[in-house]
Amino acid sequence: MNRAGIAATALVVLAAAGSAGAWFTGTRMETVIQDNIVRANQQLKDQLPDTDLALELVSFQRGIFSSDARYRLVLVADDADEPPLELLISDHIEHGPWPLSRLTSLKLLPVMATSHAQLESSEQLAGLFAASAGRSPLTVTSSIGYANGVDGELQLAPMSWSTDEVTGSFSGLSAVFRTDTAGESIKVHGRVDSLELQGGARVGLAGVDFELDRQRDASGLYLGTGQVELDQLSVVIEGEPAVVLNGLVQSDVSTLKEDGANLELDYRIGSVNYGTTKLGSMHMGWTLSRIDPQAMVDLAGMYNSAALGGVPDDTKALEEQFQASLERLLDGFPRLSLDDFSIRTTNGESRLSLAVELGRPSSLQLPPEALLPELIGSLEARLVLSKPMLMDMVRHKALFQPGTDAATLEQEAQMMAEMVSGMAEMLQIGRVEGDNILTQLSYAGGSLKLNGQAIEPSALAGLLSGMKGLQ
Repeated sequence: MNRAGIAATALVVLAAAGSAGAWFTGTRMETVIQDNIVRANQQLKDQLPDTDLALELVSFQRGIFSSDARYRLVLVADDADEPPLELLISDHIEHGPWPLSRLTSLKLLPVMATSHAQLESSEQLAGLFAASAGRSPLTVTSSIGYANGVDGELQLAPMSWSTDEVTGSFSGLSAVFRTDTAGESIKVHGRVDSLELQGGARVGLAGVDFELDRQRDASGLYLGTGQVELDQLSVVIEGEPAVVLNGLVQSDVSTLKEDGANLELDYRIGSVNYGTTKLGSMHMGWTLSRIDPQAMVDLAGMYNSAALGGVPDDTKALEEQFQASLERLLDGFPRLSLDDFSIRTTNGESRLSLAVELGRPSSLQLPPEALLPELIGSLEARLVLSKPMLMDMVRHKALFQPGTDAATLEQEAQMMAEMVSGMAEMLQIGRVEGDNILTQLSYAGGSLKLNGQAIEPSALAGLLSGMKGLQ
């Protein structure tokens, strides 16, 4: 047999194998879908324990090379007079091992199936489909591997809409993801080019990139990293210069250590501009440590359910469940730390840090004056207030009052900085070191210290009241 004959024979064998594989996959597909729906509903119940949210298979039509399925996702309204929210999803499923859509994309790795799912139109979603010009607002294409890995792409369609109050346009969203049928891990990376809303003011977002990498631990807590970057956020009121925030970044890292879960949160604003003038920048970093994973999962589930209106009729049972989870959380002596909150202007930077260690009080029903000493095990706070930064903030007054005399404004800026520093020293709540006003506060074992000097809580409250009275 010549080479052409060998090649043709190989193609016939491969086609036959593919057909047999597709037929075999088709016979298993409905069972696989039902198993995944059961698993998905259990995960919904775990994450949203008090909501009536359920996914079900409406129909399934099996073919040799492909099948078609329809799903229904129902959320029962909290108000009995309101109809439930019902979402219908159609799914065209190409059987493996070599779905045609993957072959045409030169993806030759065998998979169990490739799913093409999209949201269906309905009376409840008429406005959403009108905004997307009749296209399905949501489509998801995913391939399921034989090792239960899932790779896919998610698309939100571009939309535009107009009401009596607001008009809007949305560029759409594109994301790629990797997960598994059990939902044990998820990786997502996506982008939104723009979102603009026009009402009393014009609000615009430009260049949103996001990524997520999470693994679920034994308690059900998802650990890993996440980040959202926004190139620009602008707010424009007619007749006024634009307020523009550039380089916004939110990131988080969650890990599990011997003493509990640890969560680090970081927020940054690269610059805040008013018209063409840069006002400053901001950074804020938080750390939550010694967090009991199961308590965190339970509290997050209650919060998520409440956000969707899933409050049970027996609110007493919910209160008891919340208190039990909160007590479990406090048993681990959790620590909350504002590692850095800083504001920088052209000439100065002010910083605040705060660390609080919590403990479990004898009773959460104690009055505040008795509860706080038992709840707060220790506290450390440090404030560095920059006089040049205060002066910059006074100088910015010229942006909002263009007719202000520059010399008068400069004098006012200097007076403000000296007044604040003089007040801090007079009331003994801070000391001046160079261009900075420093304040330190610590609490431990019932003892409160301000700038290293012991002070009664009532005296501190009096000092703060005095400062308020001088404003």
